Amino acid sequence: MTSPPPAYAVPGVESADGTDDPRRVWYWGSQLASCVPVAAVLDRVPAVLTTVEEAWPGHTLTTTRAQLCAVLGVGTGDGLLWGLSFADEVGLLVQPYQSRQESDPDLVVEALAVQPDVDFADQVDTACFEVRMARVHRADEMLARWLDTIMTAHREFARRRSIDLPY
Repeated sequence: MTSPPPAYAVPGVESADGTDDPRRVWYWGSQLASCVPVAAVLDRVPAVLTTVEEAWPGHTLTTTRAQLCAVLGVGTGDGLLWGLSFADEVGLLVQPYQSRQESDPDLVVEALAVQPDVDFADQVDTACFEVRMARVHRADEMLARWLDTIMTAHREFARRRSIDLPY
């Protein structure tokens, strides 16, 4: 007999966690893109995003909604402490890379910290973050929050670099 999935798992979507621990879930954004909370945020995301930071001198990159979603991840073992991640190309949208200075704030952590029900947010690694929630949230809700956080940080990063985004 198998136990029911935890309340923070997304019904009908198999976790990509890869462990045998039934409490752990991990999802890629592309797995949850059609879920109502994620789709609502994706509808507000521009079809194509342009990096704020140059990938190399004189070259910015673009990322589509689908590409963005495919490289985002969310996971938890209890529905309260969440690991959030993104691939390197998303970092060019939201944080300094080549020109990182001590005075540069962590815009992603700032955008996470002001979300409702967030007790704690921290950057664990370049592209990995932790957030402790005040109550249990389902993975699709967390991905929607993660997308919203990335867009908030992206716009603020561009503003601080005096770049007018075309969207």
